[in-house]
Amino acid sequence: MPLDMAWEEIVGSELGIIIIRAEDCLHCVELRAILSEQPLSAPMEWIDKQNATDLYSQYPLFAASVDILPFAGIFSDGELKQVVRAATRERIEDALSA
Repeated sequence: MPLDMAWEEIVGSELGIIIIRAEDCLHCVELRAILSEQPLSAPMEWIDKQNATDLYSQYPLFAASVDILPFAGIFSDGELKQVVRAATRERIEDALSA
């Protein structure tokens, strides 16, 4: 899976994960480290919440849901399927299998 997929490609794929993060979010740093060692089965993209304007404008329901970081959105073929608040590897895996 390519590591440099744009968020549009992730959202439009059969199954993809967008993770919203912030620079001052220690849980985001921890999750990123865990996922770099143990990648998930679906392609994913990390987006800083300050740089997510385009994503938020196309997916206002997703934007309105973002609260506790890291925040993951599970997308399939351009549709938001699940959201994961305070995302951990286990929570994201549970959402992928739902």
